[in-house]
Amino acid sequence: MRGFTLIETIVAVGIIVIGLVSALTLITNSLFYVSNIGDRLVAANLAAEGLEVARNIRDNNWIQSLSWNNGLANGDYQASYNSIALSPYTGNPLLLDSGSGFYNYSSGVNTIYVRKLSIANISSYEIRVISTVTWQRRGVTYSDSVESHFFNWK
Repeated sequence: MRGFTLIETIVAVGIIVIGLVSALTLITNSLFYVSNIGDRLVAANLAAEGLEVARNIRDNNWIQSLSWNNGLANGDYQASYNSIALSPYTGNPLLLDSGSGFYNYSSGVNTIYVRKLSIANISSYEIRVISTVTWQRRGVTYSDSVESHFFNWK
């Protein structure tokens, strides 16, 4: 028998199509996971930055001879990287300033990230701060939180 029969040709084309579809699916999923990893990295850094802003407020209180927890009352807040005071939480997304590369609430383009600082005064010498960053990708909501406890050790 010379050549291929029609059935052999259909089977060969089917196998090739299955291989190509599998490869394209793998590439698509890989690209999604790469962008998801990038989102998680940015969110982790934004969450850590939120803790640093609150810690900076506590440290500035000491420098200015104020009560160590001045401006750190119980509640939910938002803050930019250069904030010297916390603002009430509104749920607005962070903005990315393309000139400076910093995230803030005053100038830039909307991003997918929303940061919330939750503060609880546990005692007269301890504060719990939780910085949570949420974002959405392909209809799925992701969240990254970090927690720290500040003490009046001075």
